[in-house]
Order: sequence, then structure tokens, then C-alpha cells
Amino acid sequence: MKKYKERTGRVPVLIHTSGTGVLADNAAGMFATERVYDDAKVEDIESLPVSQIHRPVDVAVVEADKQGYAKTYIILPSTIYAVAKNGLTDAGIQNPHSIQVPLLIRASLDRGQGGMVGLGKNKWPNVHIDDVADLYIVLFDRIRADPESTPHGREGFYFGATGEHDLFDVSKAVAEALVAVGKGKTATPTTFTQEELDKYFDGSPYLGSNSRCVANRSRAIGWAPTRSTPDFLASIRVEVEALIALDAGKGYVPRADGGKSKE
Repeated sequence: MKKYKERTGRVPVLIHTSGTGVLADNAAGMFATERVYDDAKVEDIESLPVSQIHRPVDVAVVEADKQGYAKTYIILPSTIYAVAKNGLTDAGIQNPHSIQVPLLIRASLDRGQGGMVGLGKNKWPNVHIDDVADLYIVLFDRIRADPESTPHGREGFYFGATGEHDLFDVSKAVAEALVAVGKGKTATPTTFTQEELDKYFDGSPYLGSNSRCVANRSRAIGWAPTRSTPDFLASIRVEVEALIALDAGKGYVPRADGGKSKE
């Protein structure tokens, strides 16, 4: 982009995908933090240390804007849910599943019991896959229609978050779904042992972290999501059934994309 600016004199636009994992703490499922980040407050974003996941790249993206060779915008999706369905997924070209919830479901299926990190008291935001897709469209259209007034750079952070959930409630929905389809022992989740954390999550208690935020800047540019936490919890049974069908005969599958479990 820098070379493009030097060659043409035009400033390119970059919409970068980060994630609300940048807000994650080390709660390990044992408590819910009171800290809630607001994407409309620059000071909230800039209080994040560079050691946080995603943060080094986010800082580099903002620096490009600061130096004037790009206008940068960063979208930070939260826990994305629901199974994508479109022409690309039907053709087997696009992965229809996200990461966090399928990872939790697959681990729970393998152990035959809904699981959670710690006591599952930690909180995360969530967003339906179609709602977060709309955020990209809304931001892109706003940049094209009114580039001068669309916040960018230091102010160009946009959370993709509509509702909020406790890990316990998600794990309970997984446990209930497993019982309903004959794959689980009880409808109450149990805590992953350290051996299970090692097996399923590379030893990381990341799923037990807190990541709390409000998407005020995203909504200020016209984003109007229509789904929230009840829709998220209701989607879990469908996701469980879809993964059982997808993984039939394959044994334990770490992630939808076939990669390792670490975020």
C-alpha cells in the first residue's frame, strides 16, 4: 500500500479483520470481569497492551493510517455463530463453521459430555454470521459514500458484537444438545481437566477468558444487527447436529479448518 501511494498519489483503503479476542483476560472461567470496552472510545482501545492477541497487527495497521499511506478500518468480530449457507458452502469451497463454538462442541462430543473451562463464569460477546457480514457491507458502503466522516485509523475500530453470554450457558446448551442426540451423559456441563485442556485446546484456558464490549461506533455508522444471545443459544443444537454429520467416521476433528485448536 505504501508503494501504491508513492506511485499513484492515491490513498488506498484497508478493512482489516481482527477480533474481540484482543480484549481477552486470564479468568480461566472463574469470574466475570466488570471491564467493558467501547469501540467509540479511543482510550479503551489504546489501553490494550501490545502483548494481547491480534494487537501487534492492529497497531501496525493503525500506524499505516497515521503515516498517511492508507486509510484503515478494523472490524473485530466476537464469537461468531450459526452455520453459513450459500452457493460457496454448497459447492464445498467455503467452510461453513466458525471456530470457538465448533471447537467446544467437538471437544464435548469426544469426551461424551458438555464441557467448560473452570466454572464457566466468564463472559464473551456474540454475533450471528449474517449480522457480522452486514457490518462489513455497511462499513464499506459508508466509506464509499462519505469517506471524510467515516472514522478511520485510531478511531477506526468497529466491534462486531450484539449480545453477551456466559460460557456456562453455552456449555449447558451443548450438553443438552448432546443428551438430546444420544451423545452426552448429562445435561449439565463439567469442567475440562488439565489433560483435556492439553488435548483439545493446546493446554490453553482461552475459552475461559472474558471479552466484554459494546459496539457503539459500529452502530453509529448504521449497523443494525437483528439477532442476539437467545438466537445464539438456540443455534447450538443445529451446530451440534451439523458437526456430527460432517465428522461422521473421522474421529476427533480439532477444528473446522483442520488446523490446530489454538486461536
